[in-house]
Amino acid sequence: MIKVLIVDDEKLERVLLRKGFPWEDHGFEVIGEASSGMEALEFIKHRKPELIITDINMPHMDGLKLAEQIYSLYEKVHVIIITGYREFEYARRAVKLGVEDFLLKPVDMNELSDITARIKQKIGKEKAYEQEVELLKQNVSADQDILMESFFQRLVEQRTSEEEAQKKLYAYGFEALLDTCCCLSVHLKEEGAEGELHKKAMNLFREHQATQTISFLHYMKNIVIFCVGKSVEEGKEIASRFHQKLQDHNMYVTIGISGIHHGFKGIENAFVESENALSASVLLGGNRVITYEEYLRVMEKNPGKLVFDWDEFLFSLTNGISERVWEGIEDYVNGIRNSKVTELEYLRLMTMDLISKAGSTLNKYGESLEQLIGEDVLYEQIRGIQTVEECRKFLKDCMDLILHFHNGKKTKQGSKAVSGALSYINHNFCDPNLSLKTAAAMVYSNESYLSRVFKKEVGLSLIEYVMKKRIEESILLLNTTDLKVYEIAEKVGFRDSHYFSICFKKHVGVTVKEFKQR
Repeated sequence: MIKVLIVDDEKLERVLLRKGFPWEDHGFEVIGEASSGMEALEFIKHRKPELIITDINMPHMDGLKLAEQIYSLYEKVHVIIITGYREFEYARRAVKLGVEDFLLKPVDMNELSDITARIKQKIGKEKAYEQEVELLKQNVSADQDILMESFFQRLVEQRTSEEEAQKKLYAYGFEALLDTCCCLSVHLKEEGAEGELHKKAMNLFREHQATQTISFLHYMKNIVIFCVGKSVEEGKEIASRFHQKLQDHNMYVTIGISGIHHGFKGIENAFVESENALSASVLLGGNRVITYEEYLRVMEKNPGKLVFDWDEFLFSLTNGISERVWEGIEDYVNGIRNSKVTELEYLRLMTMDLISKAGSTLNKYGESLEQLIGEDVLYEQIRGIQTVEECRKFLKDCMDLILHFHNGKKTKQGSKAVSGALSYINHNFCDPNLSLKTAAAMVYSNESYLSRVFKKEVGLSLIEYVMKKRIEESILLLNTTDLKVYEIAEKVGFRDSHYFSICFKKHVGVTVKEFKQR
């Protein structure tokens, strides 16, 4: 209902206007009456009517002065003037003020019906516009948060250049991160993959956020907090306070803390250290704060450093090169055996280290090994490892699961890329500029990858398929038109008619001339 205020110094006029028109049937509600301009202004201040119908001739403050006051204070109020005057000057002044319309006394109810219908439509459009603007503002704000969160995810994993990082950090007002920082990775034990508990924890942190901290929710659901400036020295205290706050809300939470780092590279180093500290919870226990120093103390039990080519191993795992993955597992397990460290904690931590790094290859798909296996099951199995052989078997089982996941993704991606390329070629094979490069660009794929999966699924190379489509189209034109050879060559995507003739004979077995004479 649109709220209406009636203003007239004569009570009888107010009653006639209120009772003589079916306001509610037209979508209006009369919420009050006023006998003077001053009384009307006071009413408007508290009750916020949307439509005001006022007599023009009132003592102390006439209807035009009232309208002028209303419009100076409230932009979204609509005013109708009731008048017995027919003089042009009053009409000119009213229009200049922005008055919606006039009603001449005695008020014609049919005319009032027409005017209120127009105003109702106008108010409806205004409200729809306001809702649209508000929604747009909310979306812009949400988009800004998403963009910022996306930037920080790329930043901590060094998937952005230093130049871009500097620009974005200055734009967001977080340039202090480039100076000195330490990182907190916060993980909550949560059933399912929705991350609602992590969102609640994030809100709790931001309600009492320490100064000079930057926080965001990582796509693997961990909360990441960077301490910068003076708060760097207070990182452990901030972690302890936040841990206690979450425990007060009955949340099982483990927080890993990095050491202090400097500069652009230090951002990633701090993040990695906090994740390593967090991973040590499988041995040191969860629901506590774990520093990177504690993680190192466990790792230092190894008298000799384990040499392992992580880049090669993770590349092979991601790209489904199973032979190299199994070789990597053997090298890793042999390295553990040769270290001659007999403590079970060390064995389990080394297992967790490989599992953590291998599981990170799933992150770009929004998945984790904990989600595929189950967090409790995964950590229970690690805690149950007693021998190097058990470690080997467990790692092989986990890598087999990750390989299967990546191969499944590649099959889907390959099918999608090939499907997109076929659609693009079938619509554009007559374009002489069509090539493997243009097709790959249209389906957002790497040229060599598209070439490989296209040949595997279609049975022809992409260039062979394009040639096949062009020759088929040329045969159709030869059978149904009187076009010359050079014209057909141009129409099906050949720049050179002589080359077209060579390709035609190679694929059809006869020359174009011989084909036409059949």
